[in-house]
Amino acid sequence: MAMEISLVAQLLNDTLNPDSTVVHTATESLDRLSHSPHFPFSLLSISSGGGNNGQSVAAATYLKNFTRRNIDSENPNSKSNVSKEFKDQLMQSLLKVEPPVLKVLVETFRIIIVAEFVKQNNWPELVPELWSAIQNSNLISSGVNCEWKTINALTVLQALVRPFQYFLNPKVAKEPVPPQLELIAKEILVPMLSLFHQLVQKALSAQGRIEMEMEKILLIVCKCIYFTVRSHMPSALVPLLPSFCRNLIGLLGSLSFDHGVVPDDQYFLRLKTGKRTLLIFRALITRHRKYSDKLMPDIINSALKIVRYSTNISKLDFLSERIISLAFDVISNILETGPVSSFVHIEFWKSNI
Repeated sequence: MAMEISLVAQLLNDTLNPDSTVVHTATESLDRLSHSPHFPFSLLSISSGGGNNGQSVAAATYLKNFTRRNIDSENPNSKSNVSKEFKDQLMQSLLKVEPPVLKVLVETFRIIIVAEFVKQNNWPELVPELWSAIQNSNLISSGVNCEWKTINALTVLQALVRPFQYFLNPKVAKEPVPPQLELIAKEILVPMLSLFHQLVQKALSAQGRIEMEMEKILLIVCKCIYFTVRSHMPSALVPLLPSFCRNLIGLLGSLSFDHGVVPDDQYFLRLKTGKRTLLIFRALITRHRKYSDKLMPDIINSALKIVRYSTNISKLDFLSERIISLAFDVISNILETGPVSSFVHIEFWKSNI
C-alpha cells in the first residue's frame, strides 16, 4: 500500500510536468493503476496528506473524476459499491483538509451521497456521525487541539442537503418531504439553529468588529437552510421559523448601503449572508406561505428598509445592488402570493412616496 501511494504520488507530479510526453505516460500509468482496489485509498491518502498542496489538489481532482466514472448517479437503477471503509476515511479526510483540497474533495463526497444517501437511502450512520463531528469541531467544541474543522464539517453538511433543493420526483403532484431530509432537519439543523442564534447575537453585538470564521459559519448555515426549504419544508423546522427569521432580519439590519463603504473580506461575507437571507425569504413566501404567513409583516418591513437605498444603487458594488434587487423581489412576491395587512400596504406606499 505504501509503495502504491508513493508511485501514485510520483505519477500525479508527472501529470503537472510541462512535457506533454511525460504527462501522457503518467496518465496511462494512472489509468492502469486505477483497477487496483487500493487506488482510491491511495488518492485519498495523498489528498489529505498535508504535504505538497498542488499534489494534494491533483489527487483530489483525480479521485473526483475517478468516482464520477465509477458511479453513475444519473441512473436510478445503478448501485454504488463504495466500501464503508472508504466512506469512513473520506469523512475523516474532509474534516481535516485545507480549503483548496476541501473544495475539490467535497465533490467526491457529493457524488457518493447522491448515489447512496439520496437515491438509495443508504449510509444510515452518516447523519449522526456528521452531527457528532460538528459538535466536536474546533470552533464549537471547548476541547483543546481539536483536529476537526468546523468550516469543513459545515461544508460537508451543505453538500449533504444541496441535492434536496430540488424535488427528487418532479412528476409527483405533491411530493412528500424525503425521509432523509426530515432526518437531517431533526438531527442536525434543529440543534444547529440554536447555535446559529448564539452566533447571530454575538455578531450583532460586535460593534463593527467582524470575525471571518463566524461570518463563514453564518453564511454556510444560511445556505444549508436555503437548500433545505427551497422545495420542501421538513416538519421539525416549522416551529423554529419565527425565531430563525428574526435572526435573519437582524442580520439584514446590520447591512450598510452607504455608497462610500468599500466592503472588506469579512463584510463581503456578511453581504453574501444578506443575499442568502432574502433568497430564504423568497422560498418561504412562494413555497411555504402557510407556514410563514404570520411572519410577512416583519419580512416585508425588513425588505422596505433596504429598498429605500435604491436611490444609491448606481454607486454601490454589485452584491449590494443584488441585495436591493432581491428586496424588491421579496416585496413583490408577498403582494402576489397572498393577502397582507393594511398596515403593510400603507408602509409600502409610504416608502415609495
